Amino acid sequence: MISFEEAEKILISRQDFVKKDGLGRVHACLEKLGDPHLRLKTVHITGTNGKGSVCALFEAAARAAGLKTGLFISPHLLSMTERIRFGGENIGEEAFAALFEEVFKAGPDLSFFELLTCMAFLFFERRKTDLAVIEVGIGGRFDTTNVLPRPELSVITSIDYDHKKFLGNTLAEIASQKAGIIKPGGVCLAPILPPEARAEISKEAAEKGAQCHFLAPVFEITDRDWENNRIVLRHKKNGESYPFGILGEKQVSNATLVWEGVEIMRGMGWPISRAHAAAGFASVSWPARFQCLPRTLAADSTEKVRGGGARDKTIFIIDGAHNEEAARAFAATWKTSPFAGKPAVFVVGMLQDKERRGILKLLAPLAGKFIFTKPDSSRAADPCALADELSAIKPEAEVEVQEDIRAALSAAARSGTAAVLGSFYLAGSALEILGDQGK
Repeated sequence: MISFEEAEKILISRQDFVKKDGLGRVHACLEKLGDPHLRLKTVHITGTNGKGSVCALFEAAARAAGLKTGLFISPHLLSMTERIRFGGENIGEEAFAALFEEVFKAGPDLSFFELLTCMAFLFFERRKTDLAVIEVGIGGRFDTTNVLPRPELSVITSIDYDHKKFLGNTLAEIASQKAGIIKPGGVCLAPILPPEARAEISKEAAEKGAQCHFLAPVFEITDRDWENNRIVLRHKKNGESYPFGILGEKQVSNATLVWEGVEIMRGMGWPISRAHAAAGFASVSWPARFQCLPRTLAADSTEKVRGGGARDKTIFIIDGAHNEEAARAFAATWKTSPFAGKPAVFVVGMLQDKERRGILKLLAPLAGKFIFTKPDSSRAADPCALADELSAIKPEAEVEVQEDIRAALSAAARSGTAAVLGSFYLAGSALEILGDQGK
């Protein structure tokens, strides 16, 4: 039997695999496996940002209702096993390896994400999952996950610029790709979007005879607990307050999609209610979304120090912000935080395909010092090039380059506040080094 490490190695070797024939190979592999995806009840979620949070919230609400839940997400932060979860727990390494071996035999020509998607569908079907929450990889229309026949809900969390090479250069083109997850006779949920994006989604829904709901936020944030990574949401109409386990101004929109989504599902006969959504809000925890970690690092090493005075602690804020919309969301949350206006160091690393100038222009006003580093990816952008870009935008900024992530974090620890952002690869490495498993 293949080991987890061997499975992981083969998967990683296929990360840059180029698709050539749409979803045909995926359908062929799933057919050999007995078409498990055809027997799944799902919520299918796409969007430029917010997908992971909305997936986590839907899954937590369904689990609070006593349902057997599956969750398929990307990317992972620390282990590939995070991508496939059942009942709130990651798949075990042994089960992951066995599943990979079986799927790889059925689809030896599949890419990294295609293999993982087929593995998830097979795993959820065998565990007799009541509801599987499925996150799109990129786009929607041609995404591997779009082999699903008709989800209970198709959810679009946001529309903004990212992956232009695959999705298009305009909001309308990007929205058209995301809208591809809408199925005939289905139900689509989205926030209030720019007019050109909304028009494309409405058009897709009309052509497929699907319902489409554009939802204005029904919540506002009334309290923020930075130390424990929690906020309190107040419903604008009923006045009720709900504890919520993820920081960020954007969560009012994410929470609204889930709040209204479970009500629509209840109308379909699902044993799930807004009380279950509220329970999910309170229990959910989702790392690398403005996640605050007080840590004490040795000033001259990268070893984590257990103990030490509070005066030596640095607050590390870990955020996966990797495109302009995510950077705007980070900036909005930063400006409401106790860290705004105080000396701070930003540790930044990005992938080559990102709109780095736009991201850096949003981050530049927020900090006086930037340390550029290299995410653990073959597609990592040159940190020296990023440093030059930031210096051109903000000449007065103090700029440093530390290609080693541990060295970058150690250098940042000399400040009282350090934000780590620009890539989920970087966020995952930071969580591992800082000793937090994201739980």
